Amino acid sequence: MQITNVKGRKAISPVIATVILIAITLIAAIAIAGFVFGLFGSFTSTARLAVAATVITSASPGTGTITIQNTGTANAAIDSITLVYGGITYTGTIATPPTVTAGSSLSLVLGTTGGSITWSATPPAGTSGEAFSGSLGASNGGAISFTGTFT
Repeated sequence: MQITNVKGRKAISPVIATVILIAITLIAAIAIAGFVFGLFGSFTSTARLAVAATVITSASPGTGTITIQNTGTANAAIDSITLVYGGITYTGTIATPPTVTAGSSLSLVLGTTGGSITWSATPPAGTSGEAFSGSLGASNGGAISFTGTFT
């Protein structure tokens, strides 16, 4: 068999062929990575908790309302609370932890929702307008910080 060179026909240069192969490889890698991470991401469930509002009375800091929002895809229970003001930290454990359902909110009424709170030391009265901070402990190991002023 005889190979003849047809005049006027040219092949792609090796440089252009290499650039095209690299581009195809990169596009395939990005498509595969997007599929793999997108697929696994849809099967995971996480709770995304945030404190939306905090109202705690100065006369009795152990009572008040903390509204928690869960924008995640898993439920989470609130099992502890920490309240800091006047330079002292007060820690409380909730006897029957209330659950914040995925995609909803919960108003945690201190002292009543989910049973009573057992405080390490009873928080004394605060001053109206005094700042406080704290955190809520979730059953998934997370902590949700909050701040506010006594009413």
